[in-house]
Amino acid sequence: SSGINAEYGGIGAGVRREWFSILTNEMLNEDYALFTHSNDGMTFQPSHISDVQEDHLSYFRFAGIIMALSLYHHNVINIHFTKSFYKHILGIPSDYTDVQSIDPGYANSLQWLLDNDISEFENDLGLTFSEDQVVLGETRVVELKPGGAGIPVTEANKAEYVELITEYKMTSGIRPQINSFLEGFNTIVPASLVAIFSENELELLMCGVPNIDSVDWQLNTVYQNYSETDQVIVWFWEIVTELSPEDRALLLQFSTGSSKVPLGGFAGLQGSGEIVPFTISRVHDVSKLPTASTCFNLLKLPNYKCKETLSTMLRVAIKYGAEGFDFV
Repeated sequence: SSGINAEYGGIGAGVRREWFSILTNEMLNEDYALFTHSNDGMTFQPSHISDVQEDHLSYFRFAGIIMALSLYHHNVINIHFTKSFYKHILGIPSDYTDVQSIDPGYANSLQWLLDNDISEFENDLGLTFSEDQVVLGETRVVELKPGGAGIPVTEANKAEYVELITEYKMTSGIRPQINSFLEGFNTIVPASLVAIFSENELELLMCGVPNIDSVDWQLNTVYQNYSETDQVIVWFWEIVTELSPEDRALLLQFSTGSSKVPLGGFAGLQGSGEIVPFTISRVHDVSKLPTASTCFNLLKLPNYKCKETLSTMLRVAIKYGAEGFDFV
């Protein structure tokens, strides 16, 4: 086309963007079994069963190269990875709290397991230190530790089980895939160049800043022990509209675990495998920063007494605050 600029070796920016878009979207093709989506269908990570493809590790190395080239050429991609996978790219150790970015419902089950005395239910639960996988109609049994299929989960060892099963799902079960992806990625973008970023910042760098409609967000928000006319809520939405697109994305990321807005807008916000609306809950201790429970799209907002304090505390929380989800 005569309208294509002769840049980057004669390839126009529009053609280059389309090329990256086609390739990155094709990586998610289920026929290749390379990536699997999280429970909400919005984020992806390498699949445990990608070895059904004989050359799957070569594909992952190629995928890493393409992702790095896209980043190098400032082309945003429409693939959002799980938080744990961004951490792998950055060389940041993931921990078992990150399982919420893969399956919030499963994370809730693990939370219940840790929070409750299961002594009377051990036999009923029927859990062992193993994981069943169905691959092409056949069941694989993966042991989380030597002899794990014969070791029942008990009150005494349940913490170890939670640690091992989440480590398997996020890291050890896909370690060859992760290593091959990073081998390709780091041939284009050395690890030292991205090490300065957090996993949230890397997601925004690779995927771009989403267009977040604050009006749609507000219209699809519910309140716990607040009403939409309370002064702190009025201030909150004023601040949301004043935030830069980047900070608005960080706020959404902080509150829900992802900066991605669902297709159809905030009315389709997912949590634990079902529609869970964005919720703002009252906290009485105004000395604390806002916190979040990302499994429930829940922002816990203290009832600050002035807009300036709310603005300051909110900005600190979304940039430097602790993650809202944990197992404690």
